[in-house]
Order: sequence, then structure tokens, then C-alpha cells
Amino acid sequence: MAKRTKTSVKKSLDKLWSKLVKIQAGYKCEVCGKNENQCRLNSHHIIGRTNRMTRWDLRNGCCLCTQHHKFGKQSAHEDAPWFDEWLQKYRKKDYEYINSIKNEIKKWTLEEMLELEQELKEYLS
Repeated sequence: MAKRTKTSVKKSLDKLWSKLVKIQAGYKCEVCGKNENQCRLNSHHIIGRTNRMTRWDLRNGCCLCTQHHKFGKQSAHEDAPWFDEWLQKYRKKDYEYINSIKNEIKKWTLEEMLELEQELKEYLS
């Protein structure tokens, strides 16, 4: 087996995180309720994925259809104030938690990343 690198584990964590966000939402857009048979679903980072503290935290994820993720007038990327209000109304505890830790600094070791990868895999089983 090839030696695991931070890059390969990051990719694995990103995929696991995305899948688990969709599972948590029941494979439905959390805003409009459309399911994967009606539209394409995206896993959206509430606090951008460049933030290492929150990148793979499932509370930092929201399952959205493409309209509510990026392409609609009311979408997370096109109307941030609207999405912020929506989060405060429907995901208040997650919103407060994510905002309380978003400024903390996290430098992941390979070992920590591998542990998190295992934890996320256990959610799938």
C-alpha cells in the first residue's frame, strides 16, 4: 500500500465530508427540500474550506441544490446576507458553534487527519 500523504488524506476527507453532509440532510436541499432525483445537490461549507479549523466539521456543512448553493438569486454564494439569516433561523446552534471557533488556528498533523478520516468512515457504517 502506498504511503499516505497529507494531500491524499485531504482529498479523502473532502469526499467523506461531502457525502456525510448529504446523508445528514437526507439527500435533500436544506432550503427547498428538492432531492437528488430532482436536481444536483452540493455540499456547501458555511465557513469556507480554506479555514482549517472548520473544513471537515460536519456542523460546517449544508446540503444545497445548485440554485440555493450558487446559481439562484437566493443562494449561499450570491446573497450571503440572505444565507446568513437562513442559517440563523434554521441552523442556529450550528451557526453559533461554527462562528465561535472559526478564528481559532488549526494545523493538522497527518496523524490527526488519519484519525478524523477513520471517524468519518465510521459514520458511514
